Amino acid sequence: MTGQAVTFDFHDTLAHCDRWFELEVRDLVPAFLQWPGGARSDPPAPDLLNAARVDYRRLRQRIAEEGHEQPAEACVASVLGGLGILVSPEEIGDGVAALMRETLDEVRAIPGAATTVRELAAAGVPLGVVSSAVYHPFVEWSLTQIGLRQPFAVVVTSASAGYYKSRPEIYRHALDALHATPERSIHVGDSYRYDVQGAHRAGMRTVWLRGERDDEPDGQAPDLMAGDLQGLAPRLLAMLAAGD
Repeated sequence: MTGQAVTFDFHDTLAHCDRWFELEVRDLVPAFLQWPGGARSDPPAPDLLNAARVDYRRLRQRIAEEGHEQPAEACVASVLGGLGILVSPEEIGDGVAALMRETLDEVRAIPGAATTVRELAAAGVPLGVVSSAVYHPFVEWSLTQIGLRQPFAVVVTSASAGYYKSRPEIYRHALDALHATPERSIHVGDSYRYDVQGAHRAGMRTVWLRGERDDEPDGQAPDLMAGDLQGLAPRLLAMLAAGD
């Protein structure tokens, strides 16, 4: 398996957690403002919560478009600063960690994930996770909770790499850590834009988990389309063998 690897997206590919995802993309700053462990004595006004949600969403959209990530703590500090609210880095760090941990009880493995990952690991395939996650520890915690941390030699998030999945650098970062080459490696994910197009820009082959979607690829076609992870390991092993 020298030079080969398979990487997986995290959310809606290996695991599912709507509450965490909403924090990631919309609710982190308003949730922080309402966090009971914070130093604020009065509950935040509805107008402030709405402004925080709008500004945070705008920041996350800009990061996704431009591809340069800011970790969760920096995002919170940036939005709060823009609203004229000064909070210590220590409080922000404690609050973000607490809010993320609160969502862990809702994390569920995607059907077929455990079998697929373990079959590939048993075959000696180097495995990695590549995720646009604003708070790296959450991905590590979640994989451990669903019993899938050990098979992955590398876990790369946008927060840890500094790049969103709209940039090929995040994939190259993972492949370098796996000692793998892009043209001999495969990425598996459910997002056409970020998993198929993003990994293709890095030179990788791709598997698109379409699920119930009716949409067709707009431009670069994935090398394989599958409805889910069930029974996918033999097909991935065949793709790797064909690439030798």
